[in-house]
Amino acid sequence: MAEKNRRIHSETVRRLIAVVCVAVVFALGLFAASPVMHKQLHAGSHAPGGDSCAVAVFAGGVDLTSPIMAGPPAVEWREVRYALTHDVFVHQPRYRLLPGRGPPVG
Repeated sequence: MAEKNRRIHSETVRRLIAVVCVAVVFALGLFAASPVMHKQLHAGSHAPGGDSCAVAVFAGGVDLTSPIMAGPPAVEWREVRYALTHDVFVHQPRYRLLPGRGPPVG
């Protein structure tokens, strides 16, 4: 019974977190689409260098050419060299007669 309650509780927490995330994305989109609501949200606290609040960042979207993005990791090229030999090494078999190749039954 305790396992069932724990599972129901974890499912409820997951759904609550999902609803909160959806509400945040919806609110950011709403404030980004309406400049009047965005100004009411700040109430005159705009910095002279530009607006860097979450609404402005959300409205700006994703810039894939930004210099902040990290490039691919540096890879060092290593050439693998294998030892080549022209000799063939033949080992002695462990048995004089291989299995299935015994003397004829007479």
